Amino acid sequence: MSNELLHISEEDYQELIRPYTDAMNNVRMRLEILNKDYRKKNNNYPIHFIQTRIKKRSSLEKKLVKKELPVTVEAAADNIRDIAGIRVICYFEEDVYAVAECLRQQQDLIFIRERDYIQNPKDSGYESYHVIYGVPVYHVDGMEYFPVEIQIRTMSMDFWASLEHEIVYKYDGNIPENVIEELIECSNEIKELDD
Repeated sequence: MSNELLHISEEDYQELIRPYTDAMNNVRMRLEILNKDYRKKNNNYPIHFIQTRIKKRSSLEKKLVKKELPVTVEAAADNIRDIAGIRVICYFEEDVYAVAECLRQQQDLIFIRERDYIQNPKDSGYESYHVIYGVPVYHVDGMEYFPVEIQIRTMSMDFWASLEHEIVYKYDGNIPENVIEELIECSNEIKELDD
């Protein structure tokens, strides 16, 4: 398959991401309300910062190619669960789980998948709590669920993840063994800081 054929038109991409953007904004608003309500009940805010993103068209296309799927909006909608993403940065590890529990109580969200990389860190040292929910999006002619990936982590976990992301990019995925060892050591030190 020629690379020239591996493209989703800008018009189709914009049409694809519209409901995902709505779903993402829905979750962001819920998180902001939960943060305020948590403050009222527990005298502190668990959430320091919320960051949102919609996967870029080029990233969607690359992911479809990597999964050996057709490069179409239909294949993206059917197979890619992180088109919409939210990163929730918390102060402390217990806040991560408090936020996750608050989301779990939202009865109109449909649980899709959970990965706890805090209790089970990746070999690289990456730690974060990931959950994907189906989020209801209401339109004039009905309602449909769209997946949103939510990554919840502490400030120090986010620092490490940002550092690791840049290193992977710098070495184009071929990270030297000594750098991997330093990343793992850094992750362990950050874990101590969180503790």
